[in-house]
Amino acid sequence: MARGMKNLRNVCESKSNYDSEIKIDCSNLKTCSLSGDLNVTNVATEEVIQKSDIGRSFFQYRYLVALLGFSVFCQINLYRIATTISLVAMVNNSATSYETYSRVNVSSCFLNSSFEEEFIDSEINGEFSWSPETQGFILSAGFLSYVASQIPAGMLAEIYGGKITIVSGLFVSTMGHILSPLAAQHSSHLMIVAQLIRGAGQGFLMAAYPVIASNWFPSMERGLFNSLILSGIAVGAMISGFSAGALCSSSILGGWPSVYYLYGGLGLVQCVCVQVFLYESPKVHPGITDTEKNHILYYQEADLSKKRPPTPWKDITRSVPVYAMTFAMFGAYWATSHLLSVHPIFLSTMLHFSLEENGFIVSLTFIIQIMISFSTSFASDWLSRKNLVGVDKLRKGINFLACLGYSLGLLGVYFVGCDRAMSNLLAIIGMSFSGFVFGGCIIVPIDMSPTFAGTLMGLSSTVASSAAFILPVIYGVLIQEE
Repeated sequence: MARGMKNLRNVCESKSNYDSEIKIDCSNLKTCSLSGDLNVTNVATEEVIQKSDIGRSFFQYRYLVALLGFSVFCQINLYRIATTISLVAMVNNSATSYETYSRVNVSSCFLNSSFEEEFIDSEINGEFSWSPETQGFILSAGFLSYVASQIPAGMLAEIYGGKITIVSGLFVSTMGHILSPLAAQHSSHLMIVAQLIRGAGQGFLMAAYPVIASNWFPSMERGLFNSLILSGIAVGAMISGFSAGALCSSSILGGWPSVYYLYGGLGLVQCVCVQVFLYESPKVHPGITDTEKNHILYYQEADLSKKRPPTPWKDITRSVPVYAMTFAMFGAYWATSHLLSVHPIFLSTMLHFSLEENGFIVSLTFIIQIMISFSTSFASDWLSRKNLVGVDKLRKGINFLACLGYSLGLLGVYFVGCDRAMSNLLAIIGMSFSGFVFGGCIIVPIDMSPTFAGTLMGLSSTVASSAAFILPVIYGVLIQEE
């Protein structure tokens, strides 16, 4: 990584009086290792910290920041999974050439006649006659706007602050989610527009989060806190998976619309909580103790409250590690979008699972993802604190495990065919390995440069998120051809 980051490091040596803050932000440091060990000490606050007892109080405000960040990422997949599962309940497959699909499905994944009849009676009763291709566009719309909004959102977060960007993203995405039932009643095109609004707001969340994380988390705690925060993505999907199927099958608020109104209501409450309790940095928090504030500043690579230097776009675009990080994120997003948008439909149409079973299987996958993510975060934190492995090697090793497990699991699903038990087991194992990415490529932008973490995350996530847009469209077109 050190060789690949030389271009970005050169920005630190320019004539401008602020350029010493860029690239790994090594200003005011005694030591800084580009290999990732980040043995950082801030001279300005060293004496204060040495005299402080950081562990005296259990509650620290950065823990609250981590909890709020966790809830923000819960929202992302809470809405996505709800949309995917509700779509199964919304569409009347008998009106979209179900006989063709039943002929293909039953011949390849045979069901006994009684189970097939029960499946048809319970599942194929939606009110919308949308083709698989249209469904693919609906699922992809949110990902498309999610992709398009991240680069501008990252830049806005660095200029105007991460808090206002996050609150705006929460509100916009929540309104898009709440308005989805009304849009669907009018036309599939308006449903696509509602998903575009929801996805655009969620793009703000992913891009703005690194700015808050850079301000609040000491360098040696970022692996732990960032992994825990990003695991909210899996928790949100788990909650939605367990509840969305049951809500869609119930009579609450009309069945499937309930997942939009109830989750959307929670989203509005979340907007208020983030607005009230989240602060941009420790320096502007009115209630933080001097001990905790000094501890955070002591283990930061630079004073991020100073005037932000211009973004070194030329050096970023020439950086090999930036391309490597983006490529790794693309793989992570591909695996995630498979589980979020394609796999639930596969479970319903090919393996003939009910909505409740569908939600349970998806949720079980995310439960294991959460366990892996938490274990990875604590293990990486311990390895970093003991200086046993450099941060760059640690991130690469964790990401390799994610890719290997997912690939082998999905290949297994292909070879077992219609064996429902083995197919589910292999899919759950393979997709659970995606939990490793929360301690891998997803948090690399913060390691690379806290000053430009928002821009790096926005750039890489924008390119990587194209996987989430492409996959459902490919799936819809292929099924349409069938």
